[in-house]
Amino acid sequence: MGAPVVVVGVDGSERSVHALVAAVRLAAVTDSRIVAVHVVHDHSLAAAAAAPVSGAGALAVSDDELTDRCHMDCELVLAGTHVDWQFEVRRGAPVTELVKAAADHDAICVTVGRSPRRRFICGSRSTMEQLVHRCDRPVLIVPSQT
Repeated sequence: MGAPVVVVGVDGSERSVHALVAAVRLAAVTDSRIVAVHVVHDHSLAAAAAAPVSGAGALAVSDDELTDRCHMDCELVLAGTHVDWQFEVRRGAPVTELVKAAADHDAICVTVGRSPRRRFICGSRSTMEQLVHRCDRPVLIVPSQT
């Protein structure tokens, strides 16, 4: 049986870097490893078909650049630590994929960042709120450091 796992959602934002730092601290004290999960939103086929070819290509380049940035964030934050880690790219809805990643790795915790300003929209839940309701594991919500 391998080391326990802390799943952390990374999206290239400053808040996800804060979540990654918190996940590394948690992993260090629990002798766990990190699975950093970057979710690329699936662009619907209808939207891609309606968009000009250059537009669809721009989406792919943008996704690749963001994925590279997320991987680099992980390399920078984890450099010099003794925490084992891996980087995964998943496609789909962020909440669904983070819940699946937690189950796939039998994670002890899922860590995500909280944005400093939460916009309350009637009937709409943030990714963080949806994750808390759908995940069957503890969810660590890391506030932004403003």
